[in-house]
Amino acid sequence: MEKKKKIKRVIVIITIGVLLIAAAVFIVFRFMGGSHVGIDNNPEAPPQGNINTLVVYFSWSGNDQKMARWIAEEKGADIFRIVPADDYGSDYQACADRAKSELDNGTRPELAEHIDSEIMAKYDTIFLGFPVWWYDLPMPVWTFLEEYDLSGKTIIPFFSHNGSSDGANTLNRVKELAPNSDVKADDAISINGGKVASSEKQVKEWADKF
Repeated sequence: MEKKKKIKRVIVIITIGVLLIAAAVFIVFRFMGGSHVGIDNNPEAPPQGNINTLVVYFSWSGNDQKMARWIAEEKGADIFRIVPADDYGSDYQACADRAKSELDNGTRPELAEHIDSEIMAKYDTIFLGFPVWWYDLPMPVWTFLEEYDLSGKTIIPFFSHNGSSDGANTLNRVKELAPNSDVKADDAISINGGKVASSEKQVKEWADKF
């Protein structure tokens, strides 16, 4: 009888452990959104500033890269990828842990790619794309917004998420970090990470409105 009780206790403990691990994974996925595997950290071709519209994006899972390229194609715009000098790697949990630490500590990651200030000055409109990470902007996007003088420019956000369809604090953060820009927060497009792959038509129709 005592042996059976011990076995039951072990089973209960294992079950609780499995449930806690599953809950932790769900919470991280809920706060980070997107895919479980990171893509490469490669930049786009350098923007030339020959037109007045620029698509800027940060993407770890590839969702916002897809959206950015569709928008650039629809608008005939230049495109720029926010590339951290120290990439986030392909492991989901490691990326999530680092993202949380950076947000908690206000860490602005150094970027590997930059736009010449004279070229940036030529753009009037910037489509800005990002995933929602821990209810906020990924910290590389903070670095980007603080690096450039975006005064007088129109910023149109687009983002992927895994539950924070309203963008959580991301849109307010863009306004905070680009205080002298016209941030079209109410016009932002929000796509669930799991539905991005099938959203090309929706994204292009949205971009065509501007």
